[in-house]
Amino acid sequence: MAPSTTPDAAVEILLGTSRTTRCHNSLFRQQQLKFLHDVLRNNVQDIREAIKRDTGAIDAEVTTEIAVVLNVVKEHYAGIDPKKELDEEYKVKKREDAGGRKVPWGVVYIEPELRHTPFFSIVVPLCVAVAAGNCVVLKLETTSQSLPGLLRTFLTQALESDTFQIVTSSPSPSATIQCFTVLQNDKETPKPTYSQLVSSSGRVIAVVDRTADLSTAASHLVTARFAYGGASPYAPDLILVNEFAKREFLEHVLKHAMRFLFPTSNNTSPPSSSSHNKPAKAIQASLAALEQDPNWTLSLVSQGQNGAAIGELTCSSQTIVPLPPKVDTPLFCIHAITSLDHAVDLVSSDSDEQLLAAYHFAAPAHTKYLSQFIKADISFANYVSSSLLLGPAAPVGHQINQLSRYTKDQFVRSSPVYVASSATSPGTSSKEAEALLSDAIKEIKPKKRAEWMSLGFFEQGILLGLGTYGIPILTCLAASVYFGVRVGVRKWSA
Repeated sequence: MAPSTTPDAAVEILLGTSRTTRCHNSLFRQQQLKFLHDVLRNNVQDIREAIKRDTGAIDAEVTTEIAVVLNVVKEHYAGIDPKKELDEEYKVKKREDAGGRKVPWGVVYIEPELRHTPFFSIVVPLCVAVAAGNCVVLKLETTSQSLPGLLRTFLTQALESDTFQIVTSSPSPSATIQCFTVLQNDKETPKPTYSQLVSSSGRVIAVVDRTADLSTAASHLVTARFAYGGASPYAPDLILVNEFAKREFLEHVLKHAMRFLFPTSNNTSPPSSSSHNKPAKAIQASLAALEQDPNWTLSLVSQGQNGAAIGELTCSSQTIVPLPPKVDTPLFCIHAITSLDHAVDLVSSDSDEQLLAAYHFAAPAHTKYLSQFIKADISFANYVSSSLLLGPAAPVGHQINQLSRYTKDQFVRSSPVYVASSATSPGTSSKEAEALLSDAIKEIKPKKRAEWMSLGFFEQGILLGLGTYGIPILTCLAASVYFGVRVGVRKWSA
């Protein structure tokens, strides 16, 4: 975008292009994605160094982020089928219904979250919007970070200026109302409209029962909390662990957390002094916030040389209290619970808002119970999805795509075309209307219920009680009857 172009003017330019439907062309979209992939893959090393400077992430994390993003671009390029789209376009001409017809929104405005995996947060929604046939306005503020400036150069090289614009500030509401908006760090829009994709800001809770594989649970949860500097929105904010398993679980946690608490030279990147100080200050701020919380008492179990810490939270009240705030730093917090019901009560009494995610580590029957009664946008039984740790939180109210977070269907809207009615229109004649009514007033015949009984906790308790007390009593009664009959037969025969 030219320096003199305002954000509102950039939106107007792209609105003009969208009216020409130029971006609807499948070959043009393929060309744009090809240019985007070429520019990014040819500058991988510069992008890698910029991400490491901005975030302090280790080499493996940066490499994974870049690889995932480039693969998403390739997948969306491969997903465009010009022949199939041409056939869909000409269905109406052939007197066929186009009931599945979809059209792009036109202009998509993206505000990315730059603190966590910024390369993913910028490129993935941009790629999906372009693949769906939209023009894109991308907000990249002028900051001291390296990656935004680098991508500002690369993206303008790859994409045409009349279909893609970069702005340094937000357009006015009168401009954005004409766009489909993607907001990754907006906490002021609790209920997004149909033309908004707003990332959720809910908490993430993990529950570890004593029936779980404690080593596996510790491994997955430690990685989820400490990977990517602890900034992932899907990192667990609080781990609720059964009090009888707490000690053993903590031993496994300390074992798996050593590489994050005391990283070796092979696992670290050489960040600048400013990028090194920011995480340490953020961790201290998180610790201070927890220490000042009147409902919780924090006890540090261990703290690493880089500030990353493991702590135990104890409730200062005998009643159910609000959960501690969401954490976006490498701070692993646990809290002891007495039972699964205790965990459910803690979470459900906090607020009516669903959790962003929940991780349940327990026997299969218990994970079913927890996932049923702990409300979350997505739940995992006995594992944490590593792909979910990359990128922003999924948009509120949409099915979650674990790999890319955004789907092509989110950036288009339904616009079906029908050429002939496939059903009889009611009321065309008295005879047809009577026929429709006679069918509609037929009695609904109840379906026969399956002849089986689900064994829940109460049923299992009843059967266990019968087995424990009923069998011995029945055995004694049977033996008494048997020996009584024998005695009676002997006396009778004598």
